[in-house]
Parts: sequence; structure tokens; C-alpha cells
Amino acid sequence: MLMPTIPRKQTPDPRRKGIKQIKQLPWARVQDPRYNTTKWRRARKSFLSRHPVCAMCMKLASVVDHIQPVTQGGAFWMESNWQPLCASCHSKKTQADRLNK
Repeated sequence: MLMPTIPRKQTPDPRRKGIKQIKQLPWARVQDPRYNTTKWRRARKSFLSRHPVCAMCMKLASVVDHIQPVTQGGAFWMESNWQPLCASCHSKKTQADRLNK
């Protein structure tokens, strides 16, 4: 026996009325398109499998960080410019890098 289903709402969600376009914040960087490639995903996965521990806190790493930021002249594909970091340490380092520009 089939259970009755609730019909889907045909009207837009009233909470979404008046949503404005979010402005690009001056300190927010545009994502480099290289991060969205199969080549980068494979390189990242391979690097994290060989270096599974965060370089700062020794927890499980989930992010490949560029030691010298690419925006400041660091080499994107050079593994000697990469370090494994956990998300928390990566956020702290990224914030520090942005403040020290």
C-alpha cells in the first residue's frame, strides 16, 4: 500500500523575498580556477596520502596549503611549496597571510 505524499510547494519560500546580491568583499579572493581541475584533485589526494598529518598541530590533515601563497608569487605546482594542514590551522595561516600582505 502506498503512503500518501504531501504535494510539493508551488510558491516560492517567503523567507527568500528581498534577498539582495551579496557584494564581493574587498578582502575575499577569487578562487583560482586551477583548484577546480582533475589534475589538482589528484595531486592533492596523492600529497595528503603521503603526508597525512598537519604540519602545525599534528592532527589529521585535510588541506594542501601553499607555504608561500600563490597570490604572493608562490609556485602553484611545486610540491616543495606545499604543506599539509588541518582546516583550523589552514584558516589561521590564511588569515595571517592576508593581514601580512
